[in-house]
Amino acid sequence: MPAVMDAEQRHKLEEALIRKAEEHVRAMRRMAEGNDPDVVEQQANTLADLLKAKEFPSQRATEFRETAKSLQRSAYQLSVDTLIREAERKGHAGDDKGRNEVLTKAKTHFAKAVRYGADDEFRSGVERRVQAALLTTADGVDERTKKANARKLEIREKTGPKPPGGIERRRAIRYMDPVLTVDIGGHRYRTVNWSIRGLLLETYRGELMVSAGTRLKLDIRCEDVPDHPAVHAVAHVIRLDKDRHALAVAFPEMSEAIIELCRAMKSVGIQPEMER
Repeated sequence: MPAVMDAEQRHKLEEALIRKAEEHVRAMRRMAEGNDPDVVEQQANTLADLLKAKEFPSQRATEFRETAKSLQRSAYQLSVDTLIREAERKGHAGDDKGRNEVLTKAKTHFAKAVRYGADDEFRSGVERRVQAALLTTADGVDERTKKANARKLEIREKTGPKPPGGIERRRAIRYMDPVLTVDIGGHRYRTVNWSIRGLLLETYRGELMVSAGTRLKLDIRCEDVPDHPAVHAVAHVIRLDKDRHALAVAFPEMSEAIIELCRAMKSVGIQPEMER
């Protein structure tokens, strides 16, 4: 190849590079309809190397990168949906170990879908389905559920008004029973409700001297599973509710600590009661 290309040679080279990129995209589209998003990612990496060529038109390279990102996102979203359905089937069959293994893989693919731009609606739906797959059982209403309903009424009377506007944005299913015990900086609190995304703690009166955004280290226990040790988590403060004497904290992602406690609950036959 000459040291300096004329305009016609450069144009031909650019067209050849674009055709090759289009072939990669077509292959990715076919792969995205399958059930192996990792193969789509490998193809995307190959495409990314092609787009780095200095002769590749920069505007078209940007377009191809966005297309590849969209296809990767779709592939991982489809995989997450498939894996959660598989986990649900294993859970219904009583295969808790198999279900947990599948959910672990689903979480990995979920993280990649988010990295490639999955929206909040997808994230909320997945988190709710994962939590439901971990906790839903075929048990009927037992004495625990009756007590949980009584506690629910008590909490509503005690905690007073809801957040401004009367509406809370909920990305994950919230449970109010069993109550969790949470130790923070030498102080102990009990949960009003909890989920794999966060906790609402009661009887908080400012003793931690925190504000919205403060990072906290938590030791969390379920007293109804006394043989299980405390699990550790990191969360940040999202709301201080002076009227309700409550502290709301959120985890940066689906909490492995809470998932571990959920598994411990299920192992001893505890079915958490949802907050309604």
